[in-house]
Order: sequence, then C-alpha cells, then structure tokens
Amino acid sequence: MSGLLRRLGAQGFRGLKNTQLRGGGAADWPHGKFWSEGTQEGHNGFLFGELPLKPGEVRQRQWWEPIWYTGYGLFFAGVYLIYNTKPLESLDIKYWARPRAENELKVEMRMLDKLNERPDLADRLKAVAEQLNLVEEEAYDLVLMRNEYKTLMGLHTGRVPGELTQIFEELKA
Repeated sequence: MSGLLRRLGAQGFRGLKNTQLRGGGAADWPHGKFWSEGTQEGHNGFLFGELPLKPGEVRQRQWWEPIWYTGYGLFFAGVYLIYNTKPLESLDIKYWARPRAENELKVEMRMLDKLNERPDLADRLKAVAEQLNLVEEEAYDLVLMRNEYKTLMGLHTGRVPGELTQIFEELKA
C-alpha cells in the first residue's frame, strides 16, 4: 500500500514541476547560464581583485571615489572640530553641577541653622511630621524641599498641610 502511495505522489509532483527556464539560457550569457560558476580561476591575492599597475601606468579612479573621500574627510573634520572647540563646561558635569550644588547647600545650611535657632518652628515641624507619619529626617527633607515635585503636588492636592509652606517661607526668609 505504501509503495502505491509513493508512486502516485511521485507522478503527481511531476505534473507540478515548472519547466520554464529562469535567468536566461546558455545563449543569453557569454559563459553559460546566469547562475553558473565565473570564469576566474581562484583568487589572485590582491585587494578587490585589482592587479598591480605596470610601471608608469596611472590608476584610473572610479566616478564615486572622490565623492566618498570628500564626504568621509568632511565628516571626520566636523567631528574633530565639534569635539575640540566645545567649552569644558559642556563636557564635564563638575563644571556646571558643582556651583549649583554649593549654592543649594548654603541655602539648606542657612535654613537648618534657623530651624535650630527657633524652637517654635522646630515644634511646628514636629507636629506636621506626626500628622503625616514621617520621621524627623523626612520632615527635614520636606522643609528643605529636596523632593520639590512631590511636595508641591502634595500641597496642590491638600495631602500636605499648608502650615509646611509657612514653615518653609519663614526659614527661607
């Protein structure tokens, strides 16, 4: 039974075989069919298969070579100029971040000194911290507005008491 099925399958596939030639016949291509092997026998050992020039002979450049050489030259010259003419402030974080951090630290230290000098503000801050279930360090962060966006959103939505803003304004003044 299996032999009969194989025989029928093989005969059925013979009718489906495409006999049309693709890529041209032997008459269309000078050295046989389109997909046949090339005429060069092995590699000649030179870059891109170019043979060395005879003495006194000048290599003819192809039409695209000057465009590519000019383009690459301009690209690398531009990269060099852009990188080497940039001011140091734009390349290194310490040039722009350090002065800003020093200013913020001065403001925070001044605010903490005021908080230590005025026990009434410290007591008010503790009351707000207890109301918000915060430990003391978190209350200092709120006062110093280290997490500005979160604090401002809390003030906007009413989840942070307005008294915290008053404390902040008194310390900042």
